[in-house]
Amino acid sequence: MGETPRCRLCGSDLTTGLVATGRRVGCCNATPIVGTCPEHGPLGPHHVVESE
Repeated sequence: MGETPRCRLCGSDLTTGLVATGRRVGCCNATPIVGTCPEHGPLGPHHVVESE
């Protein structure tokens, strides 16, 4: 607990909630959205790091 998802590219805190669901972003894209970076937009798990 207390882990905040952050963007691996810039280190910004990600917005989670309605956008960050198990939903996929298109019929051909199997990557779930973990959160949204203010700089880079929606991010999958490969662009997210957990920080405390």
